[in-house]
Amino acid sequence: MTIPDPLHAAQDTLQAALRAEAAGERETAKALCRQALESAGTGSGERLAAHDALARLLVGEDMAAAAEHALDAWRLTPQDPTRRSNLWQLLTHLGEAGDVARFQGRQDAVGLVACGNALRRDGQGLRAERAYRRALERFPELSFTLSRLACLCAEQHRLEEADTLFRQAAERHGGRDGVTRTDPAFLRALRQAPPPAGIRATIEEGAAASARPLVVYASCDAVYAGKFLPAMVRSIVEDSGLDCAIALHLINPDAATEATLAALTATHGRERFVVLRETIDLAPLGAFAKTYFACSRFLVLPDLLIRWQRPVLMLDVDLLAIRDLTPLLASSAHSDLGMMSHALKRLDIWSLLYADVLHVRPTRGALRFLDLTRRYIRHFLDAGAPYWFLDQAALAAVHLAGFTDEPAPRLTIYPTDIHSRTVMVDGEGRYWTDDSAYFYSVRATGGGQHAVHRLKRRAGTTAEAPRG
Repeated sequence: MTIPDPLHAAQDTLQAALRAEAAGERETAKALCRQALESAGTGSGERLAAHDALARLLVGEDMAAAAEHALDAWRLTPQDPTRRSNLWQLLTHLGEAGDVARFQGRQDAVGLVACGNALRRDGQGLRAERAYRRALERFPELSFTLSRLACLCAEQHRLEEADTLFRQAAERHGGRDGVTRTDPAFLRALRQAPPPAGIRATIEEGAAASARPLVVYASCDAVYAGKFLPAMVRSIVEDSGLDCAIALHLINPDAATEATLAALTATHGRERFVVLRETIDLAPLGAFAKTYFACSRFLVLPDLLIRWQRPVLMLDVDLLAIRDLTPLLASSAHSDLGMMSHALKRLDIWSLLYADVLHVRPTRGALRFLDLTRRYIRHFLDAGAPYWFLDQAALAAVHLAGFTDEPAPRLTIYPTDIHSRTVMVDGEGRYWTDDSAYFYSVRATGGGQHAVHRLKRRAGTTAEAPRG
């Protein structure tokens, strides 16, 4: 009689689970992964892969269960950056306000963090802090809880305490906690330091650009220029209702970028465009080059505001204007700046203020805000910490801690439904979006159904879209 080899049995079961996952057979895949865990050896590759797969399979239906498997995978490979990031994301987002009863009384690591998150989102800050501190006491190796507690302190304007916790978290696990500072003294030191370096770029301004009362400004690299610029510019010209110059900040443009630009200016009129070309060696940043693409616009925006002396509407390049933007800009016409905030996520400091839509007027208050934001970003870029979300960490830190000893710039908060949550598109590129929204963006709305470059013409609202 042949005795089954547990190792080979676990391998075979895991491969069957992965095939089922690839085929969309989620329930079968979950069952097979659990079976593989029963036979896999402690610390084996099969156990690790099964936990990874279950975290993927469960995240859409039970985030806490997904986090438990992500935690088990992380414990097996605590230095793995991808698993560390996966667990960080899950522990950040699980636990809604209605989940308090579900997690109350749990004493495991995921349960305590989830309970803290749920209590925090339910407005029970003292109880949330107790849950987080209990998690830190019982599971000190789970340093991600420091981030949760730091965000709670920042919400309560315990800014120095939050800063200490962010720095402790950064020492333990790095990442965006390392570029998040909320101590007013740190922001004051930045403001009092010598002016930071800007960027080196050429600038070409069309003959009629200076006559426009508003500048719409977008920045991108060569890849995003090809994917998103044509649709974005078309939407501004044809759908936004704005009398504006269009400023395109191109980072390391290539021949394809120049061809895209030539087509845009030929179609929409070269005289209304402003073109900035920035050439920079991003090889030292490696995989973090995308952070520079997000941040470079903030390194030049204060100078552009001074140069143009007109309001600027800065947009992510993958946004589409889907209707007249005049009412939105009118809502922030008497403020220094207008930005979007997510009310349900603002307790996470990186989501306090979004960088995708920024309406800025050429006021002293706006320049103070943007100058300090540039100093903050440049500080961390120069320190070799180009972590993703650096731009939004800077906006949040400046807003919370940059003006504690002087009058703060006046800020208008846009609601999140300025973005359309849904889009329907036909084969000809006609698309339908929410009626009340101003923009559609795949990334900003958590979409992914369609690449923006496929969307050619807005045909109406989703209620009017053809069915079947």
